Amino acid sequence: MTQDAGRVAAKRINDHVELVHADNPDAVLAVPRLEWEAFTAAVKSGAFDLETLNRQAEESLA
Repeated sequence: MTQDAGRVAAKRINDHVELVHADNPDAVLAVPRLEWEAFTAAVKSGAFDLETLNRQAEESLA
């Protein structure tokens, strides 16, 4: 996990958790609450890469 992780805010909304990075508050990552434990495990293990997610989002918009 990078040092940037401290600049991410998580807010629980009914059936999901919204993650917002301080540098880009307009981009919100919504994680279903049922998948929250698997998501945090993937982040801790390094299997979840936000840079890869950003590239995939840009490619899907193109």
